Amino acid sequence: MSIVRTNFLRKFYEEAIDDIEYKSSAFWQNILQEAFHERGIYSVTAESSPDESRRRVDVVVKRYDENNHTLSALLWVECKRPSGSVQEVEDQALDAARRCIRSDNLMWIWAMTTIGVSFRMWFVDAGGYQLEPMHGTAVRADKGQYIDADSPASSVFPDAIQRIKDGFPLRQAPVVPSQSLDLLASNDARRDMSDSYMADTSTQDQAQYDYGMAEASHSNYGGNEGESHYIEVRVEKRLHTFSPAEYMFRDVNGKRRTTKKEDWEAITYMGDKVWVYRGRKTTYLSRTRIG
Repeated sequence: MSIVRTNFLRKFYEEAIDDIEYKSSAFWQNILQEAFHERGIYSVTAESSPDESRRRVDVVVKRYDENNHTLSALLWVECKRPSGSVQEVEDQALDAARRCIRSDNLMWIWAMTTIGVSFRMWFVDAGGYQLEPMHGTAVRADKGQYIDADSPASSVFPDAIQRIKDGFPLRQAPVVPSQSLDLLASNDARRDMSDSYMADTSTQDQAQYDYGMAEASHSNYGGNEGESHYIEVRVEKRLHTFSPAEYMFRDVNGKRRTTKKEDWEAITYMGDKVWVYRGRKTTYLSRTRIG
């Protein structure tokens, strides 16, 4: 099914067929604005730096975290006109991803490359620092792997976007001896994502993806209050009429955990009151009030 679903988008699509780079970029900015349409959560911005340097990337999608009042990058996008170099656009996207991973100390990030009105989606893991395709074969710099936005094969696009929304990049913890158990858990989460991701690309199935990503997990923090490592999570409160409220979040492995008020402990962290849940290997931190 085509992702060019409105006359508005079709006009940008028709203009992007011209061999002019800014028209290709304009088309994809509008596609991404519709894909990340949730107001107050996602932003689609042109000409941004992945590491606060002079390096500029055509488009970046960021997510707003209301609890911490922060914007974090999800997806870096490099665009070329129809006659542009596939090798060059992929090299630029990988460079942007690497810069962002190093600057923000991330475990992974997402990338997208476009040639005119055709696209390819990528996953970049901090352990490998390579573009790993979310669809098609593992080969790089192959224009034949790019999908026209107005073709039935573009149905992989909304699937990939949903995976990106669900797979919020985790931050890596500082490496100190006292963090060995927690770092093991974080590294396992990264390996799980990379392994399950590669298993999908080897099947050549462009309709289904299951990367095993952690949802709504955020940042790792260094020690305080006797703990060597916290992972901040977004906690959802579920109210019940005849039983106590439940508090749910996703752990480092992407599994949903359901807890009760008494499972959490209030502490002071960096001058703020927060709540912590102590797992067997990992301690989770919530800035959302528990109770």
